Amino acid sequence: MQENSPTTETALQDFPGRLRATIGRAAGNGGIISAAVVRHTCEALEIDVEQLMLRLVPVAAAYGVAPVSRYPVGAVARGTREDSHGYAQLYLGANMEFPGRALCYSLHAEQAAVANAWNSREPGLSSLAVSAPPCGLCRQFLHELSESRPLRVVFPDGARRDYCETDTAALLPGAFGPTDLGHKGNMMAVNDAPATLPSAIDGADPLFLDALEAARFSYAPYTGNRAGCALQLEDGSVFSGSYAENAAHNPGLSPLHAALSNMRMALGPGALPAAFTKLARCVLVESTADISQRQLLATLLSSFAADVALEYHPLRADNN
Repeated sequence: MQENSPTTETALQDFPGRLRATIGRAAGNGGIISAAVVRHTCEALEIDVEQLMLRLVPVAAAYGVAPVSRYPVGAVARGTREDSHGYAQLYLGANMEFPGRALCYSLHAEQAAVANAWNSREPGLSSLAVSAPPCGLCRQFLHELSESRPLRVVFPDGARRDYCETDTAALLPGAFGPTDLGHKGNMMAVNDAPATLPSAIDGADPLFLDALEAARFSYAPYTGNRAGCALQLEDGSVFSGSYAENAAHNPGLSPLHAALSNMRMALGPGALPAAFTKLARCVLVESTADISQRQLLATLLSSFAADVALEYHPLRADNN
């Protein structure tokens, strides 16, 4: 898989020299910009957080893997956990495409930014910065985590050299969401109340337990298909991801997409293609339901690691 993304060095040119190293190190730390760095950068540049987020969108796009469209996209999400100064962490995300697979297998930048924050156990998001208004799929995806409290969305305004601000309610009028299906929860609220699944099983393989832990934090209010995926590289590094459902079904997030995005953010821009050659194992754990992630994950896995077999572990009724 080849990528066609801008380099981090190019993306950082928008920052003064004294800040490039600071932002570069922070962005390389799992694509997470700490509240302290956010505060320091905003004060140094005399800009607000939304302006900083927009400046970071090209940095996020450097993580993009776009072998099909050749169009890397970045997004930056702002968490809700604030420090004593009122600043919160920022989470970068970028698109990901898979050659030889249908476009519906693609991961959108907005989804990746949310996955990054979700994996960091953020209880919610307050705003999202993108290079242009989100596509329809992402509007529906974002609605799942912001139905009760619309998420602010900012994007550039070339005419004023500033930014435009809207929210998910305005972007998706007359939206169909969780409450239409009798669900009052929030996609990211599960971080405060993970599912009751076994946290340990005697003699279980550690990678299975990592996938099981990811399944505990999955969001599956419509099918009950609690699912988690864990990836292991040859050097022993492990990355996991949780499944997220959507009231409209299709704009969900598979546990493998989440794990791949988290791995890509942890390893840094440009590292993913090489990491695929070093993938040793892929484990899926899921609870029994009317649907299954198994075939989707096996098909997607075969597109970048054909020699790695999906290790499948359904949760039986006696350990669910």
